[in-house]
Amino acid sequence: MQELEDRVRHLEQLVQTLVENQRGRGAISPESADSMMAELAGGAGNSLLPASQGPAASSEPKVEPARRLPQELLPQLGKIGAQVSFTAGLNSGPFALNRGSYYAGAIDLPLALVPGGRLSYEISAGLAQTSRTGTITSNVAQVANLAVLTTLNPNGGLANVQDALSGTGSAPFPVTASANFKAQVLQLVPFSLRYDFTRLDRCRLRPYALMGMGTYVTISTQNTTAGLRQNSTLGSTTINLISGLLGPSPFSGALIGGQIAAASQLPARNIPSGQGGFDLGLQAGGGLEYRFSNSLSAAFDARYNMVPDGMSYHTLAARWGWHF
Repeated sequence: MQELEDRVRHLEQLVQTLVENQRGRGAISPESADSMMAELAGGAGNSLLPASQGPAASSEPKVEPARRLPQELLPQLGKIGAQVSFTAGLNSGPFALNRGSYYAGAIDLPLALVPGGRLSYEISAGLAQTSRTGTITSNVAQVANLAVLTTLNPNGGLANVQDALSGTGSAPFPVTASANFKAQVLQLVPFSLRYDFTRLDRCRLRPYALMGMGTYVTISTQNTTAGLRQNSTLGSTTINLISGLLGPSPFSGALIGGQIAAASQLPARNIPSGQGGFDLGLQAGGGLEYRFSNSLSAAFDARYNMVPDGMSYHTLAARWGWHF
């Protein structure tokens, strides 16, 4: 306040000097000079009054201050509400197979605050594995039986056909065999919206729900150990000859489409055999998250993957999250 008074006093002295100079030159009349000095003294007095005693506020609209810019991540990097998580648990088994393991990872990025919580964008990838034991019937084995029997016994007629299709009698290859069905489903959900309910943060609990659309890639194999039929009526000499030409059996090992094994050079190089598929589907689910600290949380997560062609399955897993 003292500094302001000193500045006003200095300005008054400067104006008074200018007015006296103009009056001495005859540029202004003495009455005008006295009036200017009075107005100066009155304005200075008003400027020193408290705001409550000053002149009435202007009727002009008040100019709003500039809106604050959003905080940048750098150089002041801090908690931005994002999360990286890892999930491990069980899946119900696609294609009506047995339950199996499930592993997934996800990244959540905040989008906006909404009533009761917040909305996030999630990208996730997971792997569901399952297997079971069952029987398979190889149509290729039936054709191979018929080719062998027709070659060895051209006059066999209908008996050759019956033995070849059923894998009995003189047929060298079993048609029906026990196999281990193994299926792996790789799911990639690049677009998913997640809603977190934040009203329970005081209890360190945060329920959430999500829905997204993704792609599902399936790789399946059927492994069997069935070899040549040792009880074939062809005789051991013929069976040994076929075994020497074809190996233990072209229908033993990891079958392609449940029909025939891959060429011997592929397993020798550990090149996988089997068949796959690609589908689009929807993923919906939710869970309950418990926050241990600002940077660590654990959650109970349940999801349903709706995929066509009998591939739909559930997942039930534990989820660990790192927040930053």
